[in-house]
Amino acid sequence: MDSSYKIIPKYIRGDLGQLFTLHYQPENLSDDTECFIVAPSFAEEMNRCRYMCTMLAQQLAEQGYAYLSVDPYGVGDSEGDFVDANWEQSNKDLLTGVAYAEELGFKNISILGVRLGALQAMQILNEIKNLKRLILWQPVINGQSALTQFLRIKIAASIGRNETPGTISDFDAQIENGESVEVAGYDVSPGLYSGMKASRFEEHIDLCSVPVGWFSTLASEDRKTPRAEMNMIEKWQKKGATVDHRVVYGPSYWQVHERTLVPGLVDATVKYIMDGS
Repeated sequence: MDSSYKIIPKYIRGDLGQLFTLHYQPENLSDDTECFIVAPSFAEEMNRCRYMCTMLAQQLAEQGYAYLSVDPYGVGDSEGDFVDANWEQSNKDLLTGVAYAEELGFKNISILGVRLGALQAMQILNEIKNLKRLILWQPVINGQSALTQFLRIKIAASIGRNETPGTISDFDAQIENGESVEVAGYDVSPGLYSGMKASRFEEHIDLCSVPVGWFSTLASEDRKTPRAEMNMIEKWQKKGATVDHRVVYGPSYWQVHERTLVPGLVDATVKYIMDGS
C-alpha cells in the first residue's frame, strides 16, 4: 500500500442495517481537504466499474484528496440481500455516507456519479450542504431506458434456453403484484424497479449549482457522444450551469464481461479535479 494514504474499512449504521464503507484517507488532512463520495452503478455494472473507481481513489489519495465508497443496503458488503435493495433507500444510504464524511471532518464534499449512480446523485444534490462539485462518468439520463436494457438480458436468456420470453409488460405486472423480477441472478424488488423506472435526469438539473465534470468514454475517435446526452448537456448549460464535457477514448468498461480498464478516464478525471482546485 502506498505510504501516502491509508485505506480504512468500516461499517456504519444505516436506516435498515450496517453499511460497508471504504475510506481512502490522504496523509495530510486540513479543513480544505476535499472528499469524493462515489454514487455507484447498478447490479453487474457496479462490479465491472469497481476497479476503475479503485484506480481513481488511489490516484486522488496520492494527490491529497479523500475518497469514500458506501455500499447501499442489500448491495456489495453491506447487510441485506440484493432483493432488499430499494431506490429511495439507496439515496438515503448515499446521504448517510455524506453524513459520515462530515463526521470525519470533511467540509468539502464532492460526488462521483457512475452510470445509474449519476441519476441518484442528481436526486440528492440539494441535501448536501457542503457540495463542491459533481463528477459524472457515463451518466444514465433516463432510468426507464436503463431498466428496459437490463430487462432485455432476461428476455435474451429465455430465448437462448428456448423458453417463452416474458415481455416488459409482464415484468411490470409482476412488480405491480409486489413480486420481484429476477434478471441474471439479481432479484430486482418493486422498490428498486419502480424507482429506477421513474427517474429522469432532467427533472433535477435545476438543483445543481456547482461545477460539473461530465466524462463520456467512446470506443474510437470516429464515434460521437450520443445526441440525447449532448442535448442534456446543452440544456443544462443554457440554464446557467457550468458543465465541462470531456471525451475519453477506450472500451465500455461498464459493459464488457471481462474486467476492462480505461486508465485515460482516471487520468483525465484527476487532471480536471486538480485544475479546478
